[in-house]
Amino acid sequence: MSDDSEEVVTDEGREMLVEEEEESTRRSALSQGIVEELDEPRPRKAAEDGNAPPTHQEAKKSETSANSAEKSRKRKIGETGQAASDTNGCKPPEKLTKKQRKRLAEEKAKQLEETLQASRKNGSSSNAEKGGSSDATKAKKKKKRKKKAADETSGENDEKPSSSRPTSLTRERRLDGGLVISDVILGTGAPVRPGKRISLHYTGSLRSTGDVFDKNHSRQHPLVFRQGTGEVIRGLERGLEGMKAGGERVITVPSKLGYGSKGAGSDIPPDSDLVFEVKVVKVG
Repeated sequence: MSDDSEEVVTDEGREMLVEEEEESTRRSALSQGIVEELDEPRPRKAAEDGNAPPTHQEAKKSETSANSAEKSRKRKIGETGQAASDTNGCKPPEKLTKKQRKRLAEEKAKQLEETLQASRKNGSSSNAEKGGSSDATKAKKKKKRKKKAADETSGENDEKPSSSRPTSLTRERRLDGGLVISDVILGTGAPVRPGKRISLHYTGSLRSTGDVFDKNHSRQHPLVFRQGTGEVIRGLERGLEGMKAGGERVITVPSKLGYGSKGAGSDIPPDSDLVFEVKVVKVG
């Protein structure tokens, strides 16, 4: 047992001696300035292991490389964007000068004025066409109204003698005193006789000029007189002799059987031969 204790003590003393020798050697190296050679194996070994932290120079170099790479990348991106912009024609608009803006405004004003003038011209043409169409329409309506009025007048005057000389159905007959008669329609009603009440439609005109001086074609108010009593001129009374109700006749009355040398107002001059177109409406 005493031997074992002595051997243990001896081992511990040996370790202490080794440590003291190493410490002494280190101090001697420090005093001689070769500490780097003693410390160099440790960093190299750590670097070989890949776990050693970078030195200050290495970190700075790494940061510089990273900054250069970033700048290069941004420059490439800028060049690529510029190329794409040039290729697509999407260049940013250039800022116009005051003179250019004024010229552009004048051109736009001129274009607007030309457009307005063209619009006014088209509007005038359209109005002219409409006006012409309107005038034509008015003319047609006026013509239609005249035709309608003529038809109505013709309908109302179915029994009127025509202002132009009607075609006679019989030959003209010359009676005593220069009286001339010609029948247009032979009546079938009651005959005209002295003392009978006669309802008459007539148109009186001057033989020389054809101007109408008097007429009556009223259905409600025809000329009514008693035959042979002198209520009408002698030539008209004598010209109605032999007629029947419904008959029509043209009677030419010489001036001596009419109004003679005195005439009748301004419508019938003196010594005028007269023409009567008559229709006997009723006898009774």
